[in-house]
Amino acid sequence: MNGATCLNTLSNRMRTLPIVILYVTAGCNLRCMTCSFRDPLPQELSLEEYRKLAATLRELGLRHAVFSGGEPLLRRDFPDVVRMFDDQGIRKTLLTNGLLLEKRIAEIRGQFNEIIVSIDGSKASTHDTIRGVRSFDRIVSGIGRLVEDKPRPLVSVRTVVQRNNFREIPDMVRLAKSLGVDRVSFLAADVLSASFNRDRIGPVAPPEDIKLTAQECFMMKGIIGSVIEEFQLEISTGFLSEGHAKLHHLLQYFEALNGMAEFPRNVCNAPRVSAVINSMGEVLPCYFLPAYGNIRSDALADRINSDRAVLTRRQVQAYSLKQCQTCVCTLHVSPLSAILDVW
Repeated sequence: MNGATCLNTLSNRMRTLPIVILYVTAGCNLRCMTCSFRDPLPQELSLEEYRKLAATLRELGLRHAVFSGGEPLLRRDFPDVVRMFDDQGIRKTLLTNGLLLEKRIAEIRGQFNEIIVSIDGSKASTHDTIRGVRSFDRIVSGIGRLVEDKPRPLVSVRTVVQRNNFREIPDMVRLAKSLGVDRVSFLAADVLSASFNRDRIGPVAPPEDIKLTAQECFMMKGIIGSVIEEFQLEISTGFLSEGHAKLHHLLQYFEALNGMAEFPRNVCNAPRVSAVINSMGEVLPCYFLPAYGNIRSDALADRINSDRAVLTRRQVQAYSLKQCQTCVCTLHVSPLSAILDVW
């Protein structure tokens, strides 16, 4: 039972910090058209700083640590960083582009409850064009090793949907099934925010190259209908994470970008139950909202309840921020889930 976190979901002050997303590096070995992560930033958090951060997060009631980037596996001491969070009861998730899975699988064996691998096409030509590097075959091979590994984590595949791959949504589900993974999910490509390091070096591709046209939205509507019809079992079992409503939510986002519909209403309380800490120690309420402190200069326990942090939570609750109204990736933890420690 976790009464303190339950209270988080009901107010704008945090008694615990149960979920933390750690961007361990801004370096990446791909060159994606939707993302500006390229080179590591100078003076990223050291192993000793992660040791201190892990102790602080333990005191704040950490339940789920999500390791992201950039590409986390590019960091040579990444297994050592992860081991700082080995406390019993802390769930650990790795978000990776999968390119280094085969090379580093022995180093991360048994470290994660779930590994989520990004694949942006059902075939090499699509994925490699979007990702900017010939990588599809190596990633698929790495997933093959991962699903056969012992002990085996939950393995998921995630696709960021955009105009260059939306036609392959059904084939992505088939690919995921053929790879023997546990789950496949889809997320709309963000073209409106400064996230994914675009605030530092700017966008890589113009929005017109990523968002669907009005005609393509009509095509996607038919594709969504066929997915719902063909993969009823996969939806009902959760293998396909997005059910009917979420698949249509995905379509509505692209329709909204074309002025064909309102942006779908998001329900999110991420800043009440989580924080993002990037590789330079900046603390953000979520992927898309501005930082409200830095662990190198501020006590994390003070920052998460600073006036700025509390104001952000009020604005998110009131649904008054443009970033929230057009967001592609939300988090909502109910009071019941919080009190039962279900993450």
